Amino acid sequence: MAQEIWVSTDETEDVACSIRHVLRCMDFVESDPEAWKWVILALHAALQGACVCHLSTTCSPIGAVTKRNTREWAYYLEKSRVNPDAKSPKTQLMSLPDLLKTVRKPNTQGDLSNNIGIQISDAELTWLNRLHEDYRNQFSHFSPTGWTYDVSGLPEIAKLVARIITDIHLRGWAFRHLEDQKKATLVADLDRLSNLKACTPAQRV
Repeated sequence: MAQEIWVSTDETEDVACSIRHVLRCMDFVESDPEAWKWVILALHAALQGACVCHLSTTCSPIGAVTKRNTREWAYYLEKSRVNPDAKSPKTQLMSLPDLLKTVRKPNTQGDLSNNIGIQISDAELTWLNRLHEDYRNQFSHFSPTGWTYDVSGLPEIAKLVARIITDIHLRGWAFRHLEDQKKATLVADLDRLSNLKACTPAQRV
């Protein structure tokens, strides 16, 4: 019988891991253009995860879930005070576009301490919505079809993602439980992500 192998993680570790994976995959895109798929998926995962960490309150996952799911969780938390057998609802996170719209608003950080939101312009929001709708969704639910996609702008999107996650980190809430050494590694990886080079024509697939 094969030895069991278990991996422990959480929402903050997953963000850090996703950023590391972006950087790893970038080492392969020139020799293997199909690796862009994993750059895109890891970028999306990192950004979505950082938004979730930023918005989640101490009554997690409230803050990062849909309005309906927020009501379901509030009802469950109240009911569980008197009924230990109460069943928790399924978590229904907001989509990335809705998460991004929410983090832009003031006082949406999990501890409500942010007087201003995360700075994301309308044009940047449009870019990131395309990352979600035109790229990530197609890769996650790949139809039987041929597809040619332009990756020339992805390094700039990666820099934007790095800037947003850095801003979230500097607010002090999202990654507050991450160990100091892991925080330092996260900062270093975000710096590398923010300095990616533009694609050459050969890297367009």
